Amino acid sequence: MKTQHFKKLLFSAAMVALLAGRCKQPEPIPPKGDYDGGYFVLNEGQFMHDNASVSFLSEDLQQVENDVYANVNDNQTLGDIAQSMFVNGDKIYFLVNNSDRVVVAGRWDMKHKGIMNSYVKAPRYMVKVSDRYAVMSNWGEVFDNNWNDVEDDYLAWVDLENDVVSDTLHVDLGPNQMVYQNSKLYVGIAGVSQSRNKVLVLDPVSKQTITEISTGDRPKFLAKDSDGHIWVLSTGNAAWTGNETAGKLQIIDPATDTAVKEFNFQTTQHPEYLAYNADNHKMYFILDGKVYAISFNDSALPTTPVVDLSGDVTKPYGLYYHDGKLFVTDAVDYQTAGKTVVYDTQNYHKVAELNVGLLPNSVRFNRSDR
Repeated sequence: MKTQHFKKLLFSAAMVALLAGRCKQPEPIPPKGDYDGGYFVLNEGQFMHDNASVSFLSEDLQQVENDVYANVNDNQTLGDIAQSMFVNGDKIYFLVNNSDRVVVAGRWDMKHKGIMNSYVKAPRYMVKVSDRYAVMSNWGEVFDNNWNDVEDDYLAWVDLENDVVSDTLHVDLGPNQMVYQNSKLYVGIAGVSQSRNKVLVLDPVSKQTITEISTGDRPKFLAKDSDGHIWVLSTGNAAWTGNETAGKLQIIDPATDTAVKEFNFQTTQHPEYLAYNADNHKMYFILDGKVYAISFNDSALPTTPVVDLSGDVTKPYGLYYHDGKLFVTDAVDYQTAGKTVVYDTQNYHKVAELNVGLLPNSVRFNRSDR
């Protein structure tokens, strides 16, 4: 009897050990670096000053670290006017417009990896068009000594394996934001001091023009929805130009390269920025200090904003959506540190306000697949 009892005890102990082993939780995978899990905010800095910078917001939006690139790299700055940022693999690229360069850093640790400056002249934006290549819009010389437009604008093909420009293509004045869809590159041609009003459609392999799509004046903002439609927001010409024109929002079907929907604003209305919410299929834009939301199936522009920014944001300077949260960057007075204000898109209440650097213009979520 004692032997049988002892065997039962051994069996029970073995089963407990087996079940405990099966229920043991896997060890969490550590982050790849200090900046794995959170949001980068790119601070443009002031024109003709070497004070562009990067801020980092914790994923829970409770902490902010400013000047992260300088902090990691012996107080080096990005340069003069950080226009945009682009990520590929473990690297992040900062396009520094008035310094004519692209600063490359580690995406997870922000350590300096290199500078691209050959065939980089007033860079604006980058978009990936294949595993190896991205295309970068450049404004070239921008102005001559009399502040007239210099029409030497171009697109540059960037070899992402070697971080060099491998080819260029001259385009019309003011190439700006771009979208890659259906093996085609869509480039907003917005002009600089002189306005332009078209989207250039290119084959990024042959570098041949497929077609041009007419838009409103100054198509500065392009975005893509979850169905692959290309949204184009033209701001129109401002009143100070002496030739004020209305803003326009268009939706392009990439199968036909035609605008299947057009929404016209009033002559004095000049909308800015686009951010797409794939969770509720809404596109956000900002007009006169308010955020509006519109869907593909809407037949008219919205008249009621989802967020009135008054009291929270002085000068909206960028718009970004991620994971149920809408980020609005604020340039404040263009002279002092800006801020990033965050809203919950369930009820559009403000959930966070964080002080960042000078003229924050864009936000990007940064997290590995750990």
